[in-house]
Amino acid sequence: MTDSLLRRAQHSLAPLQRRELDAALALCAQDPVASVVPAMHLETASRSGHLSAGLWAVRRRAGLGRELAGVVWNGANFTAILPSGDELADDALRADVAAGAVSRLARPAAMVGPAEVTLDLWGRLEPWWGPARELRPRQVSMAISGPARHVEAISAEGLDLDAVRRATLDDYDALLPACVHMFIGEVGYDPMRHGRVAYEDRLRQLVRSGRAFLQYGTVDGRRAVVFKSEVGALGGGVGQLQGVWVHPSLRGRGLARAGLSAVIAATQATLAPTVSLYVNDFNAPAIAAYDAVGFERVGEFATVMF
Repeated sequence: MTDSLLRRAQHSLAPLQRRELDAALALCAQDPVASVVPAMHLETASRSGHLSAGLWAVRRRAGLGRELAGVVWNGANFTAILPSGDELADDALRADVAAGAVSRLARPAAMVGPAEVTLDLWGRLEPWWGPARELRPRQVSMAISGPARHVEAISAEGLDLDAVRRATLDDYDALLPACVHMFIGEVGYDPMRHGRVAYEDRLRQLVRSGRAFLQYGTVDGRRAVVFKSEVGALGGGVGQLQGVWVHPSLRGRGLARAGLSAVIAATQATLAPTVSLYVNDFNAPAIAAYDAVGFERVGEFATVMF
């Protein structure tokens, strides 16, 4: 960061312009799985004609003008799409992006994205945006483009399972507690105490758009949600699964594997041909479930939470 302030910056960070949408989408298309979140917002802008304030362009000096060198999404989360190649050029690009972020962006709730870029930027931003509440430097990025392996639950006796299906607003009251339980376990705080309105609005939006899936079963004599997942991001032909959850008392029975098979098939049929997700490298049971249905490792993510 200091070095970037002592030399003339070769890159600028500024709000994305409509004329840059196609070039920005082309950058995201170089790695659709890693770029799904920015691509989602870029596609929304292309359809609606309205550019979100979270979309930022990284521009490189080129003669008397500038050319698009990267894309940054800075909403609830920060994700930077910065192509790499030459070590010195990459260093200059990232130094300038970090300097621009310090001067122009509000600190997000988290930084998420390809590990190599995200951790490099975090090292430059930490003096200004730190400290981090939690750092997850190694998360396995996985994707599946072909059919999922059909997997049956190992032990479904007595559960009276319904089929996995899309949630409707009639399911909202049953789905919300499962989502909150998952969020607390994954993120570390209760969204119903911090940002409840935004959290509930987001969940309702996912339900309305057909991107929330659930399965009912019988737990201790009562009907309840036993499995759920959402397609949290959708762009560039990729649907990114988030919030994969199984009722705590039913874990180890293979419900996640069976449920994922159904969610992948439904997502590929109606939303996106490729389904992706990322998972902490220490979460061996989850990785085993994803392996079982046919996900393949395609990269490494990192998350910095504030």
